Amino acid sequence: MKGKKPLQDIAAELGVSPAAVSFVLNSKKGVSDVTRASITAVLEQYGYEIKKPPVSAKESLSEEHPPRSIRFLKYKNSAILVEENGNFVSSIIDSLEEECRKLGFDLIITGFGPENREEIYSRVSADPMDGIIVLGTELDATDLPFFENLPVPVILVDTPAPGHSLNCVTMNNEEIVEKAIDYFYQLGHREIGYLHSSMNTGNFRARMSGYKNALNRLGLELKEEQIYSLTPSMTGAYQEISDFFDNGIQFPPALLADNDMIALGCSRALKDKGCRLPEDYSIIGIDDISFSSICAPPLTSVRIPCKELGAQVIQLLHYKLNHPNSAPAKIFLDGELIVRGSATAVEQP
Repeated sequence: MKGKKPLQDIAAELGVSPAAVSFVLNSKKGVSDVTRASITAVLEQYGYEIKKPPVSAKESLSEEHPPRSIRFLKYKNSAILVEENGNFVSSIIDSLEEECRKLGFDLIITGFGPENREEIYSRVSADPMDGIIVLGTELDATDLPFFENLPVPVILVDTPAPGHSLNCVTMNNEEIVEKAIDYFYQLGHREIGYLHSSMNTGNFRARMSGYKNALNRLGLELKEEQIYSLTPSMTGAYQEISDFFDNGIQFPPALLADNDMIALGCSRALKDKGCRLPEDYSIIGIDDISFSSICAPPLTSVRIPCKELGAQVIQLLHYKLNHPNSAPAKIFLDGELIVRGSATAVEQP
């Protein structure tokens, strides 16, 4: 091996510019492959070490952090809340997919229900992938211990999972309900009925707590006969409210519904019975699905930030993948009251 020769002399020897020699030495672009090969050979003869070409950010990410495979478990029981609640769940899933693309995660969606639950749980136990997201909208509380025992990060979405050491991202159900009750109170309503879902999910249980807490805080009387158990679908709520009306049930002038589908079914039933909305009955829903803004009258509702909810799920999962021993986290997102024409003020006696 020859002793090192100044780069300027090597350039003169090869009949190229000193810049070309520098480009090759530092693995920079701007030199043809043929010229690069001849310069490289001479540099190595004189003991120069060619720097390795820089690795792109994408290549570096791929080498240091290979793509993560995330299993999304979409559980449906009755499918009323998952498939029939407007665009609520689909908006969350769209956001999950978008955030996974940003982080380079592969999202594998697995749908299941009571009929094949054991088969899916067995498959998940055998291959949990790198992490799991579970749609908890219709998930039964008895299923939660299964996810506590998995060896990978698990994030529940759209269920609070109280009493379980699981990560979850959901809406702040109690405060969302209290926000709606406070608005009724500002409008002068002192009798507020509750259109409560007959499906016993974590979200609806929390909303019931919010209803009772709000009445107690405002000094309003809780009347159990003004809590109406209804199917959380437009068709089911319509029929059941119609039956209540036909049986002589007297509804209070303000009604809060567990979700918009119940509120919309109730509104339609009362209008078909000759009632005026909002003059006779003021109604507020929760979720702010797309139907809420186009019905007559447009429905006042508490909007849930579905896009942010999905984004928070993926960000939390990303953190858990990098900090596997961190404590379980529960993230609760607040809602925004969207005032429309279905609720009106009343005069105090």
